[in-house]
Amino acid sequence: MSFSSSRVHLDRHSNVHLGRHNNHELHHTIHSDILFFGEDIGLISFRDWMWDTEKLVQPMFSKYSHIAILRHVTSRFVGRAFDWWQERQSNVKRGRKSCINTFYELKTCMWKHFIPPSFRITKAQQARIEDFIDIGDAFIQNIAKFCRLEKDFKHNLDLLLS
Repeated sequence: MSFSSSRVHLDRHSNVHLGRHNNHELHHTIHSDILFFGEDIGLISFRDWMWDTEKLVQPMFSKYSHIAILRHVTSRFVGRAFDWWQERQSNVKRGRKSCINTFYELKTCMWKHFIPPSFRITKAQQARIEDFIDIGDAFIQNIAKFCRLEKDFKHNLDLLLS
């Protein structure tokens, strides 16, 4: 074997070894930090699980394949979520559903399946909610300012009357 072909063999071996190490690291990270999901499927539990999971996996996209991340995330499904995922995968094999290839596709699909339409909000609704929150914050600040002014007024009035 020549030096160049030997080097190719070593590079391939190193890449395979590195891939195994990375998968082990991914497995450890996900399995130690992502909670199981599926026993309590409600709006808040789903939102919290998805929020926490997304924060954890987002930095991993540059380091791991989307399929590897997806495989590990779905391994955290139990109960109803596990049953849904198994049924969905069965439908994919039969050609009835399209394959999910990324975490964000999974997120969208889960949102549509587990959250009733009456609980979903559009971007316009979200913007209106944020506007109301801003208005509420401004109102609270104005009340606090009014209270300070009222306190100052009472203090000044007491000074004048004494």
